[in-house]
Amino acid sequence: MQKMVSRIVLMAVLMLLPLLAVADDAVLHRLLFRSGRVVVGEIVQRNSEVVIVKDGHGARFQYPMSDIQEITELSNQQPEVSTEPAETNSRSVTNVKRTSLGVRVAGGVMSLDGTTGGAVAADFRLGANNLGGRHIFLGGQVGYRGLIGAGKTLSLIPIDVTMDLPLMQGNHVPMLGANIGYGIGIGGIRGGVNAGLTLAYRYHFSRTGAFHIGIAAEVQQLSSAPHSITIDSDQTFLSTGGRTAVMGLLTLGVLF
Repeated sequence: MQKMVSRIVLMAVLMLLPLLAVADDAVLHRLLFRSGRVVVGEIVQRNSEVVIVKDGHGARFQYPMSDIQEITELSNQQPEVSTEPAETNSRSVTNVKRTSLGVRVAGGVMSLDGTTGGAVAADFRLGANNLGGRHIFLGGQVGYRGLIGAGKTLSLIPIDVTMDLPLMQGNHVPMLGANIGYGIGIGGIRGGVNAGLTLAYRYHFSRTGAFHIGIAAEVQQLSSAPHSITIDSDQTFLSTGGRTAVMGLLTLGVLF
């Protein structure tokens, strides 16, 4: 009886060995990037936006499909390739959010109290970039606004939440930006809530860097410090001078 059981177990093992061999025989693919770089490994997930590749050590790497020129399935008749691990050097990046620093400068015109003047702006941005593998930026910014008119300059320091949303996917695409926050007044200006919209064209010159040029429209609430206004010798009242500045700007920016 014991010999019969042993034979049955042995036969079962022999029948399972081919199946196990097929299961371990992973299909390898060759990924050719637009930069000329080549990665070889097993594709474990793939869609229109990203592809996830597993190398011979089990490590997984995620790449944007927009960076890939061609994907080729490798046949089992190429043993010299089947043992080649996927490239795992520092250039292999996971297509998830990462921290980026941005700088933006702008200049244009502004309207305040029925008068027209000039406006200059500068912003420093810090936030999560490439959210969802779609080059979306979400973060905060601090900057400077100078409103030039009537022979004087009103200065403010805006602190905003900002977001850039590409209107389509790719390395060179139009984008829509928005910011909202509070502008702190300098030199007798109280400041107030500010908001803006930007329409720009973004050019990705590297995997980690992008340049953009665009136009922006911003509004800035501001008020003067309380002061007395005299109409004539016997009429005086206190004014806080609440006003709204509207700006039209040409913007230039870079993101690292």
